[in-house]
Amino acid sequence: MTRNAVTPLRDFMSLRDAMDRLVEESFLGPGAMLSRTTNGTRPLPLDIYETPDDIVVRAFVPGVDPEGIDIQYQRGLLTLRAKTTAPALDDDWTWHVREIASGEAVRQITLPREVDVEQAKTTYEDGVLNLTLPKSPDAKPKQIRVSTAEQPTPASRAS
Repeated sequence: MTRNAVTPLRDFMSLRDAMDRLVEESFLGPGAMLSRTTNGTRPLPLDIYETPDDIVVRAFVPGVDPEGIDIQYQRGLLTLRAKTTAPALDDDWTWHVREIASGEAVRQITLPREVDVEQAKTTYEDGVLNLTLPKSPDAKPKQIRVSTAEQPTPASRAS
């Protein structure tokens, strides 16, 4: 019997996310995260994992004030936006190296389960946003007890 390897990231990625990642990692090479997309936004690096009760999203947003972070959720689609502004420079200054990106970073992810947005919790520390989204009660697995003929389950007993 052949066993397929389980890759949790595959469960979270839509085809579009997978294609974006393939292009960014394979063809653009190192420094791709500093590049801009066609609409002028930067990609937003994320970690997403699932616990029995929650879906947890970690976003790398260094240099972004908490007021510059926008989180939206609608019909299973989570959208994160992080905005930064470039420092004001005098007219007589000359750039020698400019690698710290400014502007807007956006990421949209289709979540694998329904979540209870009203109970969501966020923390922001050292440039990392942690978003904990509790699963909705309907999205959590339910235990079905196995019974024997001698001990029927409560639902199968005659009333």
